[in-house]
Amino acid sequence: MKKKKNKTILVGVDYTKSSDNALEYAVMMAKKSNASVMLFHIYETPVVHTFSGAYFVSYKEMQGYNLARLEKYRSKLSVKHPSIDFSVFASYKSFKTGVNELIKSRKVHYVVLGLESKSRFSRFIYGTTGLEVAGKISCPVIIVPERYKQHKLKTSVLALDNHKTIESKVMQKITDFNKQFKMQKELVHIKTEDEFMFVNKKKASDANKRWKVKIVEAKNFEDGILSYVKQNKIDLLSIVSHAHSTMYELFNESNTKQLAFKTRIPIMSIHD
Repeated sequence: MKKKKNKTILVGVDYTKSSDNALEYAVMMAKKSNASVMLFHIYETPVVHTFSGAYFVSYKEMQGYNLARLEKYRSKLSVKHPSIDFSVFASYKSFKTGVNELIKSRKVHYVVLGLESKSRFSRFIYGTTGLEVAGKISCPVIIVPERYKQHKLKTSVLALDNHKTIESKVMQKITDFNKQFKMQKELVHIKTEDEFMFVNKKKASDANKRWKVKIVEAKNFEDGILSYVKQNKIDLLSIVSHAHSTMYELFNESNTKQLAFKTRIPIMSIHD
């Protein structure tokens, strides 16, 4: 008799190698946390051009086709991973809208998305779904690089931008996540030469005593955190985004995108 699943992990599926890899990562998470896995696919309603003009293929027809394809995919996964409860959901809406609706109605706890390996040139031209929603929806988003194949959760590091992060409710999310997956948690602040954030020394000192934050000096954030991750054999890098703050665009948008394409391990983006 299967145990009742108390959490749901949503995985974006587009039938590519990167999404297959992300799915395997989600399965690993599900087995560790007794969670169910939802396969989520976004599709577009195509426009067909003819001599008499253009017309749209019916929504119901496309919905049926995509759900049937997902169901076939789910059946294969159920045979391969019989201990996991898989469900499917297909939508024509934007990924962000669709995911937010599922979070509210189905209580999705984590979103796992694959990141396709791209050339250095294409990174600056094409956006990716995972990077577009990272830190912008109400549950953690884990972005799994296509080349990452180890799929383990033993050690994690949270990159802190300032002391306010450890005073926020997001720290409880981080604590709960690490406890659930029985991970060793580390907190690191990369102190750079061009750092402009004013940090109250007393608050920083008090926070450091409670959370044991490590201070690492580096020329820039990217090199500092990537070096730390490699030297300490970290399995998961976490970044917190602060809505409506001056750090949101800089820390979430820029650093998450740059790190996602450079790091060899998954990145978890959390909205506070």
